[in-house]
Amino acid sequence: MTAERSEAERAESDRRRIWQLGAFALAAVAVVAVWIVSVTSSTGAPKPTGGSPDVYPAAHVPPASDRSLTRAAARAGCTLRSFPSYGDGSTSKRVTYRTNPPTSGPHPKAAADGIYDDPPSTGSLVGALANGRVVFQFATAATAQLRGQLKVLANEDPRHVLLAVNQTSMPFAMAATAWRHYVGCSRANAAAFDALRDFRSTYRDQGG
Repeated sequence: MTAERSEAERAESDRRRIWQLGAFALAAVAVVAVWIVSVTSSTGAPKPTGGSPDVYPAAHVPPASDRSLTRAAARAGCTLRSFPSYGDGSTSKRVTYRTNPPTSGPHPKAAADGIYDDPPSTGSLVGALANGRVVFQFATAATAQLRGQLKVLANEDPRHVLLAVNQTSMPFAMAATAWRHYVGCSRANAAAFDALRDFRSTYRDQGG
């Protein structure tokens, strides 16, 4: 073997080693990038889960019996109110909403439809209202049975409906909100569930 050939083989071996090291480095960068995307996604805004059993246990809801919203709300002792619009438009700033639960106002990007174990921000729920959604809400002190019942109610007719725990200390055990309207109920009885059903039918797809 000549000295020139040995030198050429060593140079070729060095080139292969450098190429392999470069390939390993690129692979490592790709793995780190995937991990960063995964962590960012998992730590972002809450996503709808469909309602896990530990948050929304199995429950039964009385069947629908009253198709009149005003009558069902009165029978249940619920509060049914309508309001003017207190603003619309996009904002990333903290907003103090003028109704409780909120029914209008500036808001960030709207929360997606569905049932939430961890609630989206209040502002993103207002954004959903602006897009014609109905939001079912329950108080932080709501019983497991009531949470499960509201999941059943939401799944009866889930189109353009969200369900999450209320974060504004609303004065109700459960409520339904739409753009410029709410019905709030202190007791969970058959008429109250009818009121929430009728509210959904009346105000869904009526956004800002």
